[in-house]
Amino acid sequence: MSCPARPVVALLHPGAMGAAVGRQATGRARVRWLPEGRSAATASRASAAGLRPAPDMTALVHDADVVISLCPPQVADRIAAAVLAAGFRHGLFLDANALTPERMAAIGDLFADTTVRVVDGAIIGPPPTGPGTTRLYLAGTPEDTTAVADLFTGSDLDVLPISDQIGAASALKTAQAVFQKASRALAGLAHALAEHYGVGDVLTAEGQRYHRPILAEPDYLPSVAARAWRWSPEMAEAAAALRAACLPDTMIRGAEEIFDAWTTYRDSPPGEVDTLFTHLRREPGR
Repeated sequence: MSCPARPVVALLHPGAMGAAVGRQATGRARVRWLPEGRSAATASRASAAGLRPAPDMTALVHDADVVISLCPPQVADRIAAAVLAAGFRHGLFLDANALTPERMAAIGDLFADTTVRVVDGAIIGPPPTGPGTTRLYLAGTPEDTTAVADLFTGSDLDVLPISDQIGAASALKTAQAVFQKASRALAGLAHALAEHYGVGDVLTAEGQRYHRPILAEPDYLPSVAARAWRWSPEMAEAAAALRAACLPDTMIRGAEEIFDAWTTYRDSPPGEVDTLFTHLRREPGR
């Protein structure tokens, strides 16, 4: 009895994350990549990951069952358009880039006149090289997200369908990046200011005392709102200090704006955290 043919996956492109994800799929699929226009470092990663080269984009997508787009977000639209132009008309297109939900929806619309099924993906964590480190969140029909998940069965990549609405996975990635990436930028800014005033070592020691997983505790936010009337002026002072040190103050002025919006809760913090979120929303154009 012959074994069923393994699905063909076209991967664009094997950067550090893409090559690691491609490697995770090689146990269940034949994974191809496109060397055209890529660097020697990319070729080395692809070879090490067990990916097979294709001569051009048309050959890459010709009999692909799944196309995975993993690229810098600024070129995701062009990658999708190139896949479409190369003749990909059937199968699954997984966009796992860090996009806004609106851009993800627009990429889905590119394939509206084909039978391609689009899946919205979001990777959170480092390039997967061991179990329990990296999650691939999916949004799409149950049939399509299951097909993607099957590619990674038994691998080190945890696949988690979360919604049937395209854009949901992208929304999750965007929200997570607001905290994860911006918090690192803030850490850099805080240390630059501390070093300017000669207290960098003290700030590092103070930071080692922080253990609270703030992102995992949204119910803590009403107590933050109750203190916003004090914190807003502190942010104004911090912004002034940053300017005096010739450092950018935009992020801190943004924090000041958020606390300003919550000053109304000085004496009566809301019982529901959703009330705080509503208070931050602004009408389009404002």
